[in-house]
Amino acid sequence: MTTLFFLFGLFNFFIIYGSLFYIMNLQLTIKRLILCLVVNTFVTVLAAIYPQSLWLSMVVSVVLIGGLFFLFSRQQMVFFHLLFIHLCSILAEYTALFLVYTFHLSLVTHIGLIVVQIAAIVVVYKKFLTHYEHRIILSKSSQLVLLLVAVSTSIVFYVLVFLPAEKDDIQISATNLVILLFYFVIMISLTRIVLHTMVKDQDINEKLIEQQQFTQYMKSLEQVNRDMQIFRHDHANILLSLRGYIENEDVTGLRKYFEEQIIKAEQRTLFKNQLFSQLDRLQIIELKGLISTKLLLADESSIPISVEVPDVIEDISMNRLHLSRVLGILLDNAIEASTALDSPQINLAFLSVNNQVVIVIENRLSDSEMNIQQIFAEWYSTKGEDRGMGLSSARKILSDYPNITWNTRVENQWFIHEIMIAGRDMSAGYHM
Repeated sequence: MTTLFFLFGLFNFFIIYGSLFYIMNLQLTIKRLILCLVVNTFVTVLAAIYPQSLWLSMVVSVVLIGGLFFLFSRQQMVFFHLLFIHLCSILAEYTALFLVYTFHLSLVTHIGLIVVQIAAIVVVYKKFLTHYEHRIILSKSSQLVLLLVAVSTSIVFYVLVFLPAEKDDIQISATNLVILLFYFVIMISLTRIVLHTMVKDQDINEKLIEQQQFTQYMKSLEQVNRDMQIFRHDHANILLSLRGYIENEDVTGLRKYFEEQIIKAEQRTLFKNQLFSQLDRLQIIELKGLISTKLLLADESSIPISVEVPDVIEDISMNRLHLSRVLGILLDNAIEASTALDSPQINLAFLSVNNQVVIVIENRLSDSEMNIQQIFAEWYSTKGEDRGMGLSSARKILSDYPNITWNTRVENQWFIHEIMIAGRDMSAGYHM
């Protein structure tokens, strides 16, 4: 019996752990492999010691494996993935068991049926996640609700499958299996319908946001044009005001008057005009609206910001909604970090280099000892609770594009992001 439990534990190790590494795109290292073997051995020993209380080993398995992979990935959805794999394992096991007893198949065939079923379900599940992962950003509360649904479903599955029966146990298990399959299909179908509806609503909201950003951009342009017209109208009066200093050859007074009166009064108008003239070379409407909104937000907070677009950029090899979301996150973080500084500065550049677009966003820091790995962890934030999804979400979006490289570093009190977008759009995700 003990040997059987350990063989089952080894088989379970490849099914559960292999599926999680595949679904979450985690790299298998020696350290991670050893930790997984230790946890799996502990759970197997627990199952061997308490064979009549399999629920205990299952609960411990979910807690320990979920906690371990949470440390690997810092993603709370790991618990949902783990429960889903457990549910699939139960379905696959009893489907295979029913077929083996019905058609008198061998043990090797039994194991093969389990592996084929779980492999097929895991592959489809990962494609399902890839399809919806970057189209919907789940809040913390939404993830908790999904986790509670998965937990309740697991309890129902366990009660139905392991319900003791005195007579005709296989027949009862087969009946339960049909119920479970029906319940499982209904839950998957409802989940897909809900997610599809959420995607449609989110797409509509994003379109409305883009329209609002473009409207704000047009209003900003109109305001800059009005300010420039006023500046031109006052140009003659400004020159006349200098006449007295020139006639008296008062260079010192002229310099003081020019710096304290004229420059201070008009530099904001000239600065805005310069920024928006740079945006003229960025011929992507969605990004213009987003960036102009962020520029005005920084200007309202008295945060100096520079924009550099030396060459005309007509298109970028990336989904525009995804790029807008990423740039919005990075600019919001830069603005929020700059509000607490005595001498803030934000720099934004769009550069065309060797058939690729390089986007650079940098802002001054008060602390150069920033942990780059930690800030990308899901739910990590220095801004309080219910925050910290920004950089993690941005990384998830960009990781779906093999033609994009994202470098982040801290250098001389500057926090610098460099996004290099090369070649054609190779993403298999959502496109407009």
